Amino acid sequence: MIEAGLSHPVAVVGLAFSVVALVLGVCTAYLAVRGYLRNGQRPMLFIAAGFVLVLLTPFLLLFVIIIPIADEVTFYAVSAINQTIGLCLILYGLWTPRTSSISKKA
Repeated sequence: MIEAGLSHPVAVVGLAFSVVALVLGVCTAYLAVRGYLRNGQRPMLFIAAGFVLVLLTPFLLLFVIIIPIADEVTFYAVSAINQTIGLCLILYGLWTPRTSSISKKA
């Protein structure tokens, strides 16, 4: 069996792409919150929360909140649950009709 540590080139590339995905997700969530604050469209909050759950939660579990007694099955189960809830929030935010004071004035 091959041991893949952090020094393995594939692990380094995977970590780099994971960090890029995290930054892109946080930027997307930030833009969604700004859109909510600017236009008052509540579905943007669901989209922002969804992106945070999908992309930020696995990193928090892996790097910050990881407990040595938690096994891999628990980590992947919590991560999968959060990603599923996050995707449901994104879908709900995209599915919900937009209502704002701007559209009512026109």
